[in-house]
Amino acid sequence: MSMKSLNLRVAALPALVAVVVALAACGSSGSSSSSSGAGGSSASSTSSSAAPASSSSSKLPSTIPVTAVEDLSGPVAYVGKSVVAGMQVAVNQINSSGLLHGSKLVLTVKDDGSQVATATSQFSSAVNSNAVALFGPLLSQEALATAPLAERGKVVDVAIESQVNGLLETGPYIYRATSSQLRFDNLIPEYIAPKITGNKSVRILYLSDTPTLVQAYAQMNAKFKSLGVTPLGGVGVPITTTDFTSLASKLESGNPGAIGILVIGTANPAAITALRNSGYKGLLFGEEAATNGSLKPAGALANGFVYAVDYNPGLTFPSAVAFTKLFESKNPGQIPDGYDATGYDAVNEVAHAIALSGSATRSGVEAGMQDLAKTGGLDGAIGPEKFTGTGNRDLSVAGTLVVWNGGQEKVLKVGNPDLTTQP
Repeated sequence: MSMKSLNLRVAALPALVAVVVALAACGSSGSSSSSSGAGGSSASSTSSSAAPASSSSSKLPSTIPVTAVEDLSGPVAYVGKSVVAGMQVAVNQINSSGLLHGSKLVLTVKDDGSQVATATSQFSSAVNSNAVALFGPLLSQEALATAPLAERGKVVDVAIESQVNGLLETGPYIYRATSSQLRFDNLIPEYIAPKITGNKSVRILYLSDTPTLVQAYAQMNAKFKSLGVTPLGGVGVPITTTDFTSLASKLESGNPGAIGILVIGTANPAAITALRNSGYKGLLFGEEAATNGSLKPAGALANGFVYAVDYNPGLTFPSAVAFTKLFESKNPGQIPDGYDATGYDAVNEVAHAIALSGSATRSGVEAGMQDLAKTGGLDGAIGPEKFTGTGNRDLSVAGTLVVWNGGQEKVLKVGNPDLTTQP
């Protein structure tokens, strides 16, 4: 079965679900350096009431090169590897779907090692290559450094996991495939504030050199204050911090009823362990970097830790269910996470943009992305998505509040997909 028209919104997901079942017997393909996509499904995970695309095979080349500069080593390597896994699932699916009328996406992946200088150098090379679209690095400081290169090269840069304010203001070629956590972080104080007993106060640990988390700290403080919880002040630390034992007493100063931990990766279980071992009994919460099994090293000490994510396998949106089944069929034994979902959706956005414009050139991708934004976006792995914000290039999703218990996430609440920012 071949998908001969472009689907964008709310209609035909059952077809994908049926194909996903058939995929269970197939193996995954693609490497960490590139993938032309030998396998996949025969339908996109998106659906639509929009008109079909008018592209034809005569307008598209046999291969379409795209490049991702991701963090496959360094402190957020666990994120980068998941993002790339989701991208490769998308490439395989798209290349066998008929969406691009026989043309194949070829994905090249570069590892920047979570270093701004390396990311900048690799991005510059990608801008000067034949790639028709780029997928930006993960860390906010990397994305801010590389986005101007894409803008000057007039090539669409789809930022992944870089949620810092000001990124999209770089120019019209910069899009965001990851909904900023700032759009759904309010789910956390709304849940935590009523549960604080005794001292109605909060203190927050955050990474002072990661712009998104600095902004998240300020936003959460303001939200807690509006809910009658007194912010006691923050504790800022650099991303290189690994020992939180000496910080525990500082965080507990003033006996806050809740403590927030806005850090990345292995710093989450380290901070939780330090606080619990010091005797802190209050509520603990974090942000979406606590996902992807990051809390496992803390064992039972992490039970009850609350945070918000963009995707969880428990989501019941039809497009999210379809993605979960597809990913698991291609990666037996692996449970997809939000980073897998984001990588998958980012590639789908570019592929659908090419199908909309009928052109696999840089200008064609830009025109198609503009058309995609006008349609409202995709029903993707994360559920209903909307392009909003600066130039309709910022993505918003409902967001999902989860709690960590017994080594897994449990969904507490799903945000409202009709809102671009949770109240």
